[in-house]
Amino acid sequence: MSGPATGTHPAAGTDRARGTDRATGADRATGSVPAAGSASATAAAAPVGTSTAAAPVRIALIGTRGFGRVHLENLERLREVGRAELIGVVDLHEPPAAVQGIWHRDLASLLAAHADAPPEVVVIATPIDTHLPLALQALEAGAHVYLEKPPVPALADHAVLEKAAQAAGRVVQIGFQARGGAGVDALRELVAAGELGEIDTVRVHGAWSRDRTYYRRSPWAGRRRLDGRRVADGVATNPLAHGVHAGLVVAGIDRLEDIAAVTTELRRAHDDIEADDTAFVRIDPVRGAADADLGEDTPSHADPTCEDTGASRPRPAVVCALTTTAPVQGAPWIEVVGTGGAARLSYTEDLLRRTAPDGTVTETRHERTDLVENLLAHVRDPEVPLLCPLAATAPFSAVLEAIQTAPDPAPIAPEHVTWLGEGEAARPVVDGIEEALTAALETGAPFSRSGATWAHEDAIATWRPETATTTTTGSRADGRDALDEETRS
Repeated sequence: MSGPATGTHPAAGTDRARGTDRATGADRATGSVPAAGSASATAAAAPVGTSTAAAPVRIALIGTRGFGRVHLENLERLREVGRAELIGVVDLHEPPAAVQGIWHRDLASLLAAHADAPPEVVVIATPIDTHLPLALQALEAGAHVYLEKPPVPALADHAVLEKAAQAAGRVVQIGFQARGGAGVDALRELVAAGELGEIDTVRVHGAWSRDRTYYRRSPWAGRRRLDGRRVADGVATNPLAHGVHAGLVVAGIDRLEDIAAVTTELRRAHDDIEADDTAFVRIDPVRGAADADLGEDTPSHADPTCEDTGASRPRPAVVCALTTTAPVQGAPWIEVVGTGGAARLSYTEDLLRRTAPDGTVTETRHERTDLVENLLAHVRDPEVPLLCPLAATAPFSAVLEAIQTAPDPAPIAPEHVTWLGEGEAARPVVDGIEEALTAALETGAPFSRSGATWAHEDAIATWRPETATTTTTGSRADGRDALDEETRS
């Protein structure tokens, strides 16, 4: 993405990767958390401040329920500190009482009502298959866009949106929440600088638990397609998508061209969904010249250190083992194990745990920047880099494409699934799921090749960028009819 207001993606060697939030000047590490029997790293922190730069940014919010409720609360916080002015909301159904006075049934009527002072930013929290048309409409109106993840349901849609943003001279920030945490950049820097020695994989682990209610919260939940359109729900593309994207960032896989292949094994234990609730995903990077030198066409969001380190330190693969069928839900994590030690980031907690070769453990909790607030800071001062610009999410859209073009997830046989709870609160637990996730990550191989008794190799599929289609996926031409459906991360 380029243009007069284009943001950059911070990487190893940038202010943010070193722990400085350029939007506020605050140190991004909030201090060390001593582990039992470990040495402790000290990292001071200052509270996130408020901008004194300009008037509040005018904002419109599309979608006020589901995750939209979270945005409403956050926008009220930003209003109180003088960063934002919510001038209108869009929803088919009546929104909360507090915003009924600025409610519109579609974006066109909101724009018409504010023709003299249109929104500068449009926040979109609607079903996945409505993201593209709504974002295009907002860009055409001259607004910057905050778009919930995943950005679009197809790789071809991603290219369409990038071109539209470039033509409009506007930016699109994507709501991969893990990118607000400075721990992702800290771990990326450890990998890029070789401080963990030689490594071959970045491991992404997610063991969550979801009941029937979760997959019945809206018509598109747990679906790959709805009414002939992709909706692209699934454990790897929605609830645990944050970890997949962050793993790509840590590995330095910043562009579509960095990906050689994506291997998937998709499974489901829930008996009334069609999407994956248990997934193995392996992203193998291009090796050789592309690692040694990204060249003059390196995008602004790519790691500037790759030219120096790539020849001797090729990008690692990213291996993800994810489920919503765990017996006990735990914090998801990203781990790198090398010849010079190991590091594990619990990205929802912004906690980075580093283990030295001698066994010494250091834990550092990192500061988190709100991604909407970061976008507002960028709008007022384009020198402030975006933390998760659209261009930086192209590799994730490639992973989504690989998942969506793979065969539909294979059911896990009932004899391998135990149901806990009753009625809508019932949730499945796959036999030995924790051990299966661990084995897949340690071997780098799909479940069926790493010992899972409930898995079969016929579910393994491999996707390569050169095989990708260039057609879009039937996203709704008009997102207005989708506002009665909730979206939830």
